[in-house]
Amino acid sequence: MSGLRPAAGRYFFPQGFAEPALRHEQQSAEGGREANLLIAQNAERVSLLVDDLQLLAQLDQEPSYRREPVDLLSPAVDAVSAAALDSDGHPIGLDPLRKEDEPDLVETVGDPHRLRQVVENLLSNGRTHTPGTPVHVRVGTVRVGPDTGGVDRPGLTSPSPPLPYGTAAVLEIAGEGPGLDPEDARRAFERFYRVDRSRSRSHSRGGSGLGLAIAGAIARGHGGRLELDTAPGKGCTFRLVLPRS
Repeated sequence: MSGLRPAAGRYFFPQGFAEPALRHEQQSAEGGREANLLIAQNAERVSLLVDDLQLLAQLDQEPSYRREPVDLLSPAVDAVSAAALDSDGHPIGLDPLRKEDEPDLVETVGDPHRLRQVVENLLSNGRTHTPGTPVHVRVGTVRVGPDTGGVDRPGLTSPSPPLPYGTAAVLEIAGEGPGLDPEDARRAFERFYRVDRSRSRSHSRGGSGLGLAIAGAIARGHGGRLELDTAPGKGCTFRLVLPRS
């Protein structure tokens, strides 16, 4: 089959499906419908891939962020509400970071649109790779440390350097799935990297494979960082750690 195959063969240029679709005399009506559906699906995937590549190039070269107070609880509520409309069997909860806390203002300074994009990417990733299991969204304020986020420790990976010790605003998205082994966790933020399905029960819904790279770039652009806290059999927790305003 001819065509473009970026991201390890994940996306096929629609020309490869268009060729048999044009041979009307050689296929049934059902075959034609299937070919047309494949063309539409893969055209959408290529479009998403191009959009994400363009965004990454923009974030790498000349990132431009609005600077205004943002309550992290707001994008969390928006993302959870939007996800609830997609009835895929995922229970999604929104809670304080610590059980004993009450929901409260968790304020940082940044671009509300970009920060919501991070939350949506992380929530989509959590739902994709923990099929049918609960996903927990938590928001709170912490002191930066090895047990609260912002600095390195065994079992925690991040594409960004540690943050200075101090107070941080944190948004966590935790899934109760199988978790990742150290090699997959180490490479999770690489562009186009996908977990080997033979070593994981993760499932893919098709995204561009760039969601975590985009989220990590936005976190760095806000003076914070994105973390993955995971181990085999212990699920995955993605943690957005940002300086407190």
